[in-house]
Amino acid sequence: MIIERAKQSDFQELKQLWSIVFDEQPDFLEHFFSTRIFYDHIFVARVEDKIVSALHALPISYHKGGMEYPCSYIVGAATYKEFRKRGIMSKLLEATKQAYDHPITLFPAVRPFYESNGYFTTSNVLSFDLKSSTAETMIESEVLSFEELNAIYTKATAKDGALVRDEKAWEFLTEGYQTLAVAGAYAFLSEEKAVETMAKDIQSSEALLRLLQAHGITTVQTLPDSPIASLFPNQKGVPIPMGMSTDVTLQGIYISEQY
Repeated sequence: MIIERAKQSDFQELKQLWSIVFDEQPDFLEHFFSTRIFYDHIFVARVEDKIVSALHALPISYHKGGMEYPCSYIVGAATYKEFRKRGIMSKLLEATKQAYDHPITLFPAVRPFYESNGYFTTSNVLSFDLKSSTAETMIESEVLSFEELNAIYTKATAKDGALVRDEKAWEFLTEGYQTLAVAGAYAFLSEEKAVETMAKDIQSSEALLRLLQAHGITTVQTLPDSPIASLFPNQKGVPIPMGMSTDVTLQGIYISEQY
């Protein structure tokens, strides 16, 4: 078995591996492989010159204390079924760690596996039950630009830090999640949950919660120090683990799913 960085000629093999392992939607697959391919940051395992496992270590950054620092974000960590349980992905993770002098981050599909490879959870969000409301409301969801969403996100995560999102990352997120927003706050929805809620202040937090209630959302996940969390004084939020890293300097950094 050979572990090395990918080549441009690996494009179709990489795409096929991702498609088969994740049973991905064609639109997402085409979008990712047309915008997020960095061959120098893709690590592959070859057996008899065939790629059997791979991961993409996207070059991004994180902000902390008003400064930005480089890091890598692993996505698409995939191994063909017949080659699993041989330690191949662990070897790819180690090769990735050794290749950079900056932190490696990810959002785990199987948390215990990454814990066994030296990753730890950097932060949690708190989950609150949102009571339904029978009050009539005229509030409607607004369409916020990527710049407006990013300004909310950056302010909301300023205290402890977070991964930086460029416009393409916001595009992937808003395509993948239904988004509800008001001036100064937004929420990403999955079924009846608001899985990411960010707000600049109490006023926008209150407006966002009314909007979520109007849409039948029953669960809100938010940062522990968010003004949104302060609107649930009678609830003890349930901690929900977020992303992971092998670098202790990222303790407290908000890491969520992104591309």
